[in-house]
Amino acid sequence: MRKLIAILAIAVTVPTMGFTGEQYPKEICNQMYNSIGVFLEIADKAWKSQDEEKALFYSTAAANYATVYEITCKR
Repeated sequence: MRKLIAILAIAVTVPTMGFTGEQYPKEICNQMYNSIGVFLEIADKAWKSQDEEKALFYSTAAANYATVYEITCKR
């Protein structure tokens, strides 16, 4: 449940932050990094249970978050 709340917090917070070329705050980056791991765990479980649609959805979400993390959090 804590992970779901963290994901929702990021989903609400990140889009409202305008990208000005600056790095996101460390706490947002940590939440985003953790969310990538959560999405990958869910995708892995979905692949193992043969739920390809769900697996694709979560692996795509992880890839998207990883791209945003790479651009806005890597220093």
